[in-house]
Amino acid sequence: MRRLLLLALVPAVLLGVRPAAQEPAQKPSQRPEQARSSPRDAPIFRLTVSLVQLDVVVTDGKGRHVTTLGPEDFEVYQDGRQQPVTAVSYVDNAEVWEDTSGLPPLPPEALRPRDARRAMAIVVDDLRMSFESIYYSRRGLQRFLDREFQQGDLAMLVTTTGLYRPELTFSPKVLRSAVNRLRFSLWDIRPASILDPIDIGGRAGSGFDPYDRFQQRNFAQDSMAKIDASIDLLKPLPGRKSVILLSEGFTIFGPGLDNALMRDLMQRLVDHANRAGVVVYALDPRGLVYTGLTAADGAGGGVGPMGRDIGSMRSAALRESQDGLRYLANETGGFAVVDNNDLAGGMKRIMVDQQGYYLIGYQPEAGTLAPDSTGKFRHIKIKVTRKGLKVRTRSGFYAVASE
Repeated sequence: MRRLLLLALVPAVLLGVRPAAQEPAQKPSQRPEQARSSPRDAPIFRLTVSLVQLDVVVTDGKGRHVTTLGPEDFEVYQDGRQQPVTAVSYVDNAEVWEDTSGLPPLPPEALRPRDARRAMAIVVDDLRMSFESIYYSRRGLQRFLDREFQQGDLAMLVTTTGLYRPELTFSPKVLRSAVNRLRFSLWDIRPASILDPIDIGGRAGSGFDPYDRFQQRNFAQDSMAKIDASIDLLKPLPGRKSVILLSEGFTIFGPGLDNALMRDLMQRLVDHANRAGVVVYALDPRGLVYTGLTAADGAGGGVGPMGRDIGSMRSAALRESQDGLRYLANETGGFAVVDNNDLAGGMKRIMVDQQGYYLIGYQPEAGTLAPDSTGKFRHIKIKVTRKGLKVRTRSGFYAVASE
């Protein structure tokens, strides 16, 4: 009898089968292919008659995330009026993805989009980039993939030239191949740059005359359309997603532009990003820009069209182009990296910023979603009561209930 029992146990030992009582319990979050339940799976933005929920990042004076705050530490204002905070929770992305199983990581092809650690769309505005900006963008993104892209990160590369179809992938090899295909192209429709040489004796040109501004507005609209399409692709994924925009900027407000139209387009893009749980970060690959007189400029002693100083004209135009980047990033809870030659370092800052976030819920005042307020933009401001801390969140929402 004992011999028969031993023979019966041999196949089980050879197959690595353990008695059920000794099988260690696995946490749902140990493997990406297993279901898991966490605050990350909840919608980032929610809007109902009784609840508004937003994602918030809080940092200290050194830019480090603060993770220990509670409901008593936040004040929420809607259209300037304080609202009662009903819930505060912190979502730690590193904790959600902690794997203590001891098993080797899954290959990229075995992961599912909804299991992404971080999901992002990298939008390269290559249609309007100079040769130098294309080079710095390609080099910075290559370093990002080598140093910062981690197991479980999901990303796609989108270009405004639309040279190839964007593809969400976990594979750094696929992304590196797409990055390496970024090239400078001489397009006849490429708008004038604010840094182009100015022919003092001839045209005003170089991004300063009405036609150049008209072109810039059209190209800004094209860029926003690419961002909008990227948000649509990211929207079904859980958690806090990001669009990382590499662009030489675009002027959205200023002389010669239909400011009301541009403001409406930008605000609707911001609302789309907010409802999809997408944060926009922006990087200017130009880095530190010299805006003074160069040898390539025509004769004139530094005096541009209509007697204006070339340096001050270029400085103002540079700020205007960067204002578009800052506006889009700030309104969605992100930030813009401008006047910085370290593009790879900027990408690292963005990755660090995605380590976690608060979900804050508050009870909106009566009438927020009233029929007569449909389509009205509600401005949101969140403060922390502790001194020395900074808050980044979304600027607001249109008065339309969540889908």
